[in-house]
Amino acid sequence: MRQPRVAPRQQRMDRIRLAVVGCGDIAFRSYLPAIREMAEQVELVATCDIERERAERAKAEYGARQAFADAQDLLATADVDGVLVLTSMVPHGPLCIAALEAGRHVYVEKVMAVDLPAADRMIELAESRNLCLSCAPSTILLSAFQHVKKMVAAGEIGRISFAQALGAHQGPARWDGYTSDPTWFYQPGAGPLFDLAVYPVQILTHLFGPVRRVAAFAGLAVPEVVMTAQAVRGKTVRVNVDDTVPMILDFGHATFATVNTSYNMLASRLPAMQFWGDQGALTAPQFLGDEVGVWHRGDREWTITHLPPTLYDRLGVAAGLPHWLDCIREGKQPVNNARHARHVLEVLLSALASAHEGRVVELKTTF
Repeated sequence: MRQPRVAPRQQRMDRIRLAVVGCGDIAFRSYLPAIREMAEQVELVATCDIERERAERAKAEYGARQAFADAQDLLATADVDGVLVLTSMVPHGPLCIAALEAGRHVYVEKVMAVDLPAADRMIELAESRNLCLSCAPSTILLSAFQHVKKMVAAGEIGRISFAQALGAHQGPARWDGYTSDPTWFYQPGAGPLFDLAVYPVQILTHLFGPVRRVAAFAGLAVPEVVMTAQAVRGKTVRVNVDDTVPMILDFGHATFATVNTSYNMLASRLPAMQFWGDQGALTAPQFLGDEVGVWHRGDREWTITHLPPTLYDRLGVAAGLPHWLDCIREGKQPVNNARHARHVLEVLLSALASAHEGRVVELKTTF
């Protein structure tokens, strides 16, 4: 479907004025440092968090003018062009809708919303008001996946019939370096499906187009986890979501992919993504990384390429930020656009429906 053009603002914006809503681990680890690095392009006007002291800390450390505990107060009073929504997942939809209704461009961390009606409303508002809505993850902007996309499109390994991907790790509760309370990841509206499977599903649909059908299983293997994350070390979290979800995606024309997602993968030697064609095979990273491997029929060994880093690669998780800013200035749609993100969300929700209802689910949307 043809993407609508985002209308550029009437005046040239030398520096785009931003607000950050949600001042947790991902904000301090990735986005606030990225904003500081791009200070010539952006101005951090306001910070916001339901725990006001975190908003005040972000304001003090990164030079914002205002700090808020309520996003509605921010939208009513702060003079900003765009809003970054970096909260836990359940509030994503309502916060984005409020920002779009207030006439602000929006960048939202994954997933864009936890239900399809909210995602549809976000798209409707952005398109009707010519606002730029960009949705994490931004992995598809990274060099490795841009390179793989070109190789797939060029038929580097022939006709691809099967791919395998992981969206799995030990979970944020067992990540020693995580600096916020990760309890919400283990509650309804989060879990490894929304947190981790979103990456490979976005990449695979970027490469192969929309998913036609989904089949999946789901279960809760570890009902309680003793956390080692910095803020809550030693506490126990009760897991209230499926912590392991294997799925099969059907792209049509006998092209399939498996995506295995879990919070129970403590270590692995498996390459994150593999693609098999009738003339060879490819490997790519899971989230971040510069290594792409290719094997052609008749080769005695794999050829490994380490790609030179771009700005996107250097920013990693926050790679979508400079791309979103460029799209605002130039009036164009992001690569990680809302219609694509909506389709990815439908795939994830369909996987849950398949697992819980014991059926193959047909997708309704493309992008």
